[in-house]
Amino acid sequence: MAGYKYRITVAPIADKHGQPLEMPALSFEVENHDEILGIVTRLQGREDLAFGPEKTASFAIGLKLFSEVMMEYRKHPLFAPLREPFRDFMQLLKKGPGAAG
Repeated sequence: MAGYKYRITVAPIADKHGQPLEMPALSFEVENHDEILGIVTRLQGREDLAFGPEKTASFAIGLKLFSEVMMEYRKHPLFAPLREPFRDFMQLLKKGPGAAG
């Protein structure tokens, strides 16, 4: 599948007690059919989400990474229970403010 290419890096900072984590960062490359950084910017501009810029970025990137794998392996039985609810969720998210009846 041709798409936008990204390098994702997760660098450990601190554990749940605030102590520094001494472990290497995890870095990998992925392709996505969407331009993820533009999606992050658009979602950060939506007042209805109100997650804050960092949580919104985390939400958008996590969602895009997950959904790309789910689309690629859509016939995998693991995703069967999520197909319809996830489709409904994405439609609601794309509709934007006022869509959640």
